[in-house]
This record gives sequence, structure tokens and C-alpha cells, in this order.
Amino acid sequence: MPLKDVEVRMTGITPRKHVIRYNGVSGRAKYPFKGMIIGDYIEVHTLTEAANLRYALQSFYKRIKGRRFTVRQTMEDDSVWICRRVS
Repeated sequence: MPLKDVEVRMTGITPRKHVIRYNGVSGRAKYPFKGMIIGDYIEVHTLTEAANLRYALQSFYKRIKGRRFTVRQTMEDDSVWICRRVS
């Protein structure tokens, strides 16, 4: 497993930062995996949020085939985790 985030090169397209939305009543998270293009990312700030993101990705992989994401801790700041679409 690589120690740093996978670099994705797409000329002319800048990666967008997406946010996780939470339902106010139930507190369930809504992840924006479907709307992400290659290079886009989600930033989370705790290990628990990163683990929840990985569990959500496992469920997403069962429903949607062909899209892949990485969830990595940044080298600059140990408290930031990045989920990036790589394919």
C-alpha cells in the first residue's frame, strides 16, 4: 500500500473538494461518491471519519462497478485524511 496519496494528472481539469452532508434527524452521512470525477477529493479530520468513509466505499463498490477511491493520511498533517477518486 503506498504511503502517499495517488497523483492523478488530468490536463485542464482542477480537482474539486467535496463535503460530506449529514441528515439532521438521523445523523446519517450522505457521501458524494457518485458526483465525483477522477481527481476530486473529500477531506476528513479524524481516524473515525476515515474508517466510516472506507466502510461507505465498500458498500458503494458493491452497487457501482468501475470507480475506485483511495483513503490516505496526508504526509504534511497527521490529522487530515484524504479520500480521492483515482479511476
